[in-house]
Amino acid sequence: MSVEKYIAPQWRYDYVEPKGKRMRLLSVDEVQISSRLLNKHIRFSNGSIQPERYKPNFRKHMEYADKIWLSASRAIRNISSLPENDVHHYEMDALNQDLQLIFSDAGWRWIRKEISQLKKRQTKTRFELSEDLVKKLKIIMAREDLKSFDEVIDFLVSIDQELQEGSE
Repeated sequence: MSVEKYIAPQWRYDYVEPKGKRMRLLSVDEVQISSRLLNKHIRFSNGSIQPERYKPNFRKHMEYADKIWLSASRAIRNISSLPENDVHHYEMDALNQDLQLIFSDAGWRWIRKEISQLKKRQTKTRFELSEDLVKKLKIIMAREDLKSFDEVIDFLVSIDQELQEGSE
């Protein structure tokens, strides 16, 4: 049995739709990446700090906001705890509907920007190297006519793999 991949629906704009690219709501992997960010920003108390990011009903009515917050936080917790293929589409639809009730167009644009930054940070890894090791890598880079540290490390890893295959 193959499960169809969840496709995030488009954001429903409050007033005027943009002329450019339309924003989307969340996909399963985006919820898993951004669960901490979302939990931090779906609280009623944030509505008074940055009111332009939240819908008026969410900012003004605490009981209404609490119900949506509870529903959204449970959905985020459930979706984050499951493998991507085990998340039901109705759970994602319910979460996206709650997010649509919480955030204004400007707020959702800001959330999407933050999620984009999280995705970028997740794909890159930073580590510290001693100055001596950097000099050695630069020597290899010049000798082998490589243009980046990624290429040098890839080159060294391929040599290691060849040595491992040769010793077997």
